[in-house]
Amino acid sequence: MSDAIGARLQAKITLRLIVPIAIITFVNSIDRVNISYAGSAMSGDLGLSPDQFGWGVSMFFLAYLLFQYAHVRLLRAWGIKRWIFVSMMLWAVSGFWMAHITSAMEFYAARFLLGMAEAGFAPGMTWLISQWAPPAMRARMLGGALVAVPLSMVLGGPLCGWLLQIDNPLHLPAWRYMFLLLTIPNVVLAVLAALFLVDRPDKARWLDGEERAWLAAEFTRQEGADNAPPRTVRQIASDPWLWRCSLTWLLVMTGSYALVFWLPQLVRALDLGDSEFLIGSLSALPLLALAIGLVVNGRRSDRKGERLLHTGLPAAAAGVAMMLSAMLEPGLPVLLLLCVAGLGIGAAQGVFWAIPGFVKLGGDKVPVGVIALISMFGTTGGIIGPWLTGVLVASEGNYSLAIALLASLLVLALPVIALGHAGRSGGDNHANTRA
Repeated sequence: MSDAIGARLQAKITLRLIVPIAIITFVNSIDRVNISYAGSAMSGDLGLSPDQFGWGVSMFFLAYLLFQYAHVRLLRAWGIKRWIFVSMMLWAVSGFWMAHITSAMEFYAARFLLGMAEAGFAPGMTWLISQWAPPAMRARMLGGALVAVPLSMVLGGPLCGWLLQIDNPLHLPAWRYMFLLLTIPNVVLAVLAALFLVDRPDKARWLDGEERAWLAAEFTRQEGADNAPPRTVRQIASDPWLWRCSLTWLLVMTGSYALVFWLPQLVRALDLGDSEFLIGSLSALPLLALAIGLVVNGRRSDRKGERLLHTGLPAAAAGVAMMLSAMLEPGLPVLLLLCVAGLGIGAAQGVFWAIPGFVKLGGDKVPVGVIALISMFGTTGGIIGPWLTGVLVASEGNYSLAIALLASLLVLALPVIALGHAGRSGGDNHANTRA
């Protein structure tokens, strides 16, 4: 009977919570990267230099870094309904503003607003799922929601490319019309999310009393199992694995974000075609490889029970592929090497979050603050990577030096994370705390 209730609940929660979160995550991810597909035409119309474009991309991550904590406080104070509605409406305002910007400063401000509005989305949705899914069910639920991220990377390129070449009745430049159209899903989903998302099971009308009781009992049983004393902040901060993991994530994400946000312009420079849809589709190939690496290497790491080399080696391989691409003349071989780089970056990302289990709160739990701190280092990579790429492209007139430098950061991730490989390869410890 208990198993039947659990299976029924999982199906209900998946349909009523995980699927809506996945849809919103899909839109959220496209909102972040659509600037990369509009970048060439927008820069030409506004007279943006490569370093100005790179700085505008980085403004999103600067705001994202600054406003994460504020979002956590607002979510707790307002509840999910009001918080998600206000956040997503601000996403729409930012997109509407992007469709009307006329200068570099407005570009920076609009991207800063988007980063400010989206800063709490990932931790907010993780918190929401933690209120619904007991630890034994939580990984599957989180995975079901996060699959929308690589899916949006693969489909976002062709979608944005198509939007950039369709006729528009407003006679706007194609990139402005694209931003305008992409505000519509934000408004619609903001209203629907505010109507249907619920903070906790005890507020859900679509659960019966038996199902609520089963969930409450599972939370008590599973979360009460670990009574190990917590470590102090000083003990956690003095653990070298905290800083090793943080530096590794910074290195991997600096290369990753730069590749994602500059990819369409890089593909356009390969002179493989001038159709916006073709450029968007070709730009999706390295991102498809990234998604494949994320899934395949994660499964292989689980099977082998090894984490450090499964993170460091793919990152280094991605760096080597990017270095080789910087040495070749523009053409199809460069695109193939970028696909290899995407595969390696995704493979490293797919295993990385099993490593921070070495920094323990007590027992087998990883403190939420540790995960947040390491995530902030990755967000910092989102500020550094696109900005640095823009500066180097502006000074050199090509992408070669920028790609080579970012590639070296990816290669550096291998010795940073794998230096203490002996005796540290396992430890698949995920955060099971209910926020």
